[in-house]
Amino acid sequence: MDTSILGIDVASRKLDLAWPDGRGFAHATIDYTPAAIAAFLAAHSSFTPDSCTVGLESTGDYHLAASQDFIKRGFTVRLLNPLLTRHYTRLTIRGAKTDEKDAELICRLVADGQGTPLSWHDVTNRDRELLRLSKHLTRVGAQLKQRLGSTRRKQLPDTKSIEGKLERLIRRVSTLSDELVAEATAIQSEEECLIDSIPGFGTKLSAIVHHELGDISRFRNVRALVAYAGLDPRMRQSGKLLNTTGRLSKRGSAELRHALFIAANVARRWEPELKEYYQHKRLQGRTNTEVLCIISRKLLGRINAVLRERRPYQSR
Repeated sequence: MDTSILGIDVASRKLDLAWPDGRGFAHATIDYTPAAIAAFLAAHSSFTPDSCTVGLESTGDYHLAASQDFIKRGFTVRLLNPLLTRHYTRLTIRGAKTDEKDAELICRLVADGQGTPLSWHDVTNRDRELLRLSKHLTRVGAQLKQRLGSTRRKQLPDTKSIEGKLERLIRRVSTLSDELVAEATAIQSEEECLIDSIPGFGTKLSAIVHHELGDISRFRNVRALVAYAGLDPRMRQSGKLLNTTGRLSKRGSAELRHALFIAANVARRWEPELKEYYQHKRLQGRTNTEVLCIISRKLLGRINAVLRERRPYQSR
């Protein structure tokens, strides 16, 4: 195994580090602070930006500060999906899961080429966070509407004042969500304009897709894009029998997958080629969700083409 890989298991207050030392793995546990990271690197001079790749697991937003610190220092940082690490942990005989074992597993997976390379833009992308927050507020608003409807149907006494406050809160949440989208999409980048040229996308969806994908050059091909979006099927193999379960892996960006699904639903109604394709697949017995997933993969192919060729989409 490459000895220049540093695997880090991130917790809220500490970092568990592991690296190959020729006989197995060496370990260290440090406080989750910039000073502690600096002290560790000073004590281990072999870890330099030119010779070391850092691997971390995506853990909510806990990994961001460590990622920023190492990227600022010039290190190559690769981010692993927790679904991947959980899968490999289950495959072990004992299924052992400790912070040290997790750090070792991250080392092995990075050595195997797993993980998405992170850039400074990836870990400081304000517009992406605004769009994600807007989506969360939209979901909260929908939940509040459901609760308000439930309260009214129960016809409880003395709830008019509470219902009025809930209505105002729902409107405020909706307004704030719209304001966040407006802020994040105030200036369209070239990439967003190219994605917007594809039927099914608008200003908001184009921005979401652009910020969730990042730099298109980090993906080898369309298949890698599909995998990143979690739109590839799960596969199970036993001997010579290879079975695709039909279920999505969902191992990538949920926000990207959701935006593509919405765009696919719009495109299948208004874009003649996809409209015909949708109707054909439905007549074959495919469900609405199955066909929209297939169309989502087709849209990723179009996105890949316009971003790599740097020219708007042209309908056939």
